[in-house]
Amino acid sequence: MGEAGELEHAAAILHPKLGAPLRKAVSKGAALVPSAKKQGTLGTAIDVPLGHKDAAFVRSHFDAMEARVNDAPRANEIVVAVVVTDSGRPHPRIGGLQVYEITGTDGLR
Repeated sequence: MGEAGELEHAAAILHPKLGAPLRKAVSKGAALVPSAKKQGTLGTAIDVPLGHKDAAFVRSHFDAMEARVNDAPRANEIVVAVVVTDSGRPHPRIGGLQVYEITGTDGLR
C-alpha cells in the first residue's frame, strides 16, 4: 500500500473479501490463506507467502514469490497480489506432512 495508507486497510481487503473467492477458484482450500502486508512507494517489492491450499502443515509448499508493480502503489493506492502454484518446491527435504497424507478436514493436516 502507498505511503498515505494504513496497514489495516490492506487487512480489510485481504481477510474478509479475498479468502472465499480464492478458495472457490482453487477448489476447496481449507487451509488459511497466507498473507503479508507492506507499506511502500512505487515499485516496492513484497514477498507473497505460499502454502498448500488444503493443509497448512505441508512443509514442501512453504515458499514465497516476490511481486512488484513498477508504477504502483501511489500514495493512496493498495496493490493486491495473489500467487498460485500447481505444486510445491521441486526437491523439498524438510519432512513433515506429505501431500498424500492430507485429510483436508481441519485446514492443518
